[in-house]
Amino acid sequence: MKGILDLTDGEGVDAAIEAFGASKVFKQCVMVIKPGGKVSNAGYHGEGEFIEIPREEWGVGMAEKDIVTGLCPGGRLRISRLLRLLKNGRLDPTPMTTHSFQFHEIEKAFRMMENKEDGMIKPLIDFGS
Repeated sequence: MKGILDLTDGEGVDAAIEAFGASKVFKQCVMVIKPGGKVSNAGYHGEGEFIEIPREEWGVGMAEKDIVTGLCPGGRLRISRLLRLLKNGRLDPTPMTTHSFQFHEIEKAFRMMENKEDGMIKPLIDFGS
């Protein structure tokens, strides 16, 4: 987080993506976006009753920082663009991936993700096998 603020001279970034389902990462995303910025929350937060939003960094609710939820905000067009980035090798999802599964193991992957078993953060499902 400090590295992002250092790179932007303390200003913050326009957008941050929380894809791990970790409260700590969510809070860091809010802390590094600048006023008018957006946090896209695609992570599954399966634990706890609440997610904390750091008050001061959120601008006490007056900094126009948006939090957008959903697996793919922007619908079909956005997912098409993301898939094109993957296909063309311009986006590598593996640094976020902690576990890999074959398609026939998808129920196990969802169960493990929901329960955060074995330190799971993000599963990668291979649909080709």
